Amino acid sequence: MSKKDEFIFGFKKAIPITMGYIPMGIGYAALAIKAGLTPLQTVGFSILVYAGAGEIIAVTMLLNGATAFAIILTNFVVNLRYFVMNVCVYNKVQKTSPLLNALSCHLTTDESFAMFSLMDESSIWTYVGLSLTSWLSWILGAAIGVFVLDLLPVIVTNSFNISLYALFVAILIPNVKKNYRIGLLVIITGIMNIILQTIIGNWSIIVSTLLGALIGVYLINDAYFLTDDGGIK
Repeated sequence: MSKKDEFIFGFKKAIPITMGYIPMGIGYAALAIKAGLTPLQTVGFSILVYAGAGEIIAVTMLLNGATAFAIILTNFVVNLRYFVMNVCVYNKVQKTSPLLNALSCHLTTDESFAMFSLMDESSIWTYVGLSLTSWLSWILGAAIGVFVLDLLPVIVTNSFNISLYALFVAILIPNVKKNYRIGLLVIITGIMNIILQTIIGNWSIIVSTLLGALIGVYLINDAYFLTDDGGIK
């Protein structure tokens, strides 16, 4: 496929993510406005930061009177997992460049990483199409949120936040059907995260992710990741 075709392929793959990001963005906007951010700041935060859980954590901490240093430090720790995700993504893609990697790494999220990791495609342009579309849909959700919040009941805007969990389920179920060990690995990683939260706090996300990846090396059969011609998915 040409670069354009690869990009369009990634765009199409991002459609399920956009269905979760738009309502989630609306829910984030509700919290941001409540925390005192202006509409411009609310949307700008999504453009510049773009970390769903990180943004929600930040505006929640702001609402509770946390200092800027505490908010930045917390987000730094929570979002360290993106270093791991980007390393995995750029180890998978072919025919890329440091400049393209640097420009696209801002677009990595849990959902785009999970979707791309489970795809056969390994083109950087497919990943850009997937992650860029997801980013724009999150921004669109935040923009919609700042305009429609006054028109919707509070209970409706708050309910948008569960869309992210539904999105994870939608991404995982088809692949769990192909290999039940993926579902088992998700459960193990989730349990480790819950346990580690009581011991190391926010670092639990990074540590449980790394431990889950390590367990996955031995738990999931390598044949699942091999294509018919011997390549790696």
